Amino acid sequence: MVLSAETTALLDDVLMRFGVANASIHDIRSGRVNKHWRVETGDDTYALRRYTPQRSVSAVNYEHNILRHIDAHGWPVAAPLPSLEGTQTLAHVGGRMYSLFPFLTGSPAPQNARYARAKGRLLARLHRDLASWEAPGQRDGFGRAWELDLYTAANCGFSTLNELLFAFGQEHAEIARVVRAQKYAMLRELSVLGFGELPAVLCHFDFHHDNLLFQRGELSGLLDLDLAHLDARVADVASSIFLDCFAPPAYSEISPTLAAQFVGGYVEHAPLRDAELQLIVPLIRAAIMGLVVWRLAGWARGDDVQAALHSLHRSATERLPSFVRHRDELEAAVLQAGGR
Repeated sequence: MVLSAETTALLDDVLMRFGVANASIHDIRSGRVNKHWRVETGDDTYALRRYTPQRSVSAVNYEHNILRHIDAHGWPVAAPLPSLEGTQTLAHVGGRMYSLFPFLTGSPAPQNARYARAKGRLLARLHRDLASWEAPGQRDGFGRAWELDLYTAANCGFSTLNELLFAFGQEHAEIARVVRAQKYAMLRELSVLGFGELPAVLCHFDFHHDNLLFQRGELSGLLDLDLAHLDARVADVASSIFLDCFAPPAYSEISPTLAAQFVGGYVEHAPLRDAELQLIVPLIRAAIMGLVVWRLAGWARGDDVQAALHSLHRSATERLPSFVRHRDELEAAVLQAGGR
């Protein structure tokens, strides 16, 4: 995609804040939340990110501090580069926030049982190394998996999910009905199973196929900690299963086999208690609901409304019904893999 002269001039201005000039800039059409460009200059290649307006300066600095921490622990992450102002890793241009990162190479792994197990082991190791970072409380704009009102308020003009669903339901009543019913079922189940009693630790929450790069079977890049925040570690496990354990060839339903391999790999490095294991599958529904809230907020803001509606329709008619139909099989596989 060829960039317009206006966009090129803007990005050149941003790059100058990081001491990068005479660069070749290419659009990267990936990333659900933020916008990215590939920047090439001489022998160096960078990734330039423009943050969504929904991220605060505090939230971005939180992410950058995490990246520096796990970079020091040997993880192949793209730690943010400082601007010409020295310690700052953010540039404010045209009312938006930008950061520059080294460009990491590699390819996503095949979605098979061997790599699912390897990813489970990697997530357990990541949780171990994240635990040594002293978090200054919860990240601004984020909350635990069941705090859907918090996510709603942070990402659109509605203060609660029920208010947002009421507005959305004026035009899309059936989708709103399904989402509301699933919300209450999720909250009841998580409450009964003691989700609120689990300790909140630092988690990745975007640990999946697109964000894990491999070369010759080894991890060469761990990308995108833009969603990292405090929650139960099994909420992160469930999120990864939802994002990365789909069954071929249609990749529309979660594979119990891949989910079991992921959990099996995780417990090789970090055993899970019975109370945690019992929450993994219910938290997969919470992960689906997190996607729903994000799409509803996009609809409310008027951001790519057709894509938001397509995703919401798919969640109401495919993702959530499929979860309900297959949850017994999924639960049996996960519990057995966890050693229960």
